[in-house]
Amino acid sequence: MNSQTKIVVIRMKWLIIAVIAAIVLIAGIVLYFNIGKNDSGSSSGNARMTSTDVKSAADTDSSDVRNSTYKNSPVTYTPGVYTASIMLDGNPVDIKVTLDKNNINNIELVNLSDSVTTMYPMLNDNFEEIASAVKINGSTQNITYSADSKYTSSMILSGIKNALDKAVVTGAK
Repeated sequence: MNSQTKIVVIRMKWLIIAVIAAIVLIAGIVLYFNIGKNDSGSSSGNARMTSTDVKSAADTDSSDVRNSTYKNSPVTYTPGVYTASIMLDGNPVDIKVTLDKNNINNIELVNLSDSVTTMYPMLNDNFEEIASAVKINGSTQNITYSADSKYTSSMILSGIKNALDKAVVTGAK
């Protein structure tokens, strides 16, 4: 039984350097994976509209009957307020659409939790741009958006379309 105790001496300077290097390495890995997730969750991009896709706001008359996906016929809505829910990473977000007979008057996010706004910091800006494009266009057709926010933007457009589909008069389809 020749057991001898061995003592290892580490200088404080080298211990501090090793701890700092480990922290920098972990921070670098976390940043790498968070930056790579732009497409799957963050909505840092903006909705993009072209002049051929959307009528300009100056050319839009409030009494104008807009065309949509329904065989280019004028769309007639049942006036009222319609809602649709979308799920963003398991969190429900409600979209409320206010309509009169021929126009989309307002589109807004309701019941938006703090956790969703924290996970999607650009959600409100992205939503506002898409909502204004849909109001001007009169439908969800021909609305384009940045590839950086395709997941979130497609979910928003899908929610708006679901709410509009609830309001379309059956004979108008």
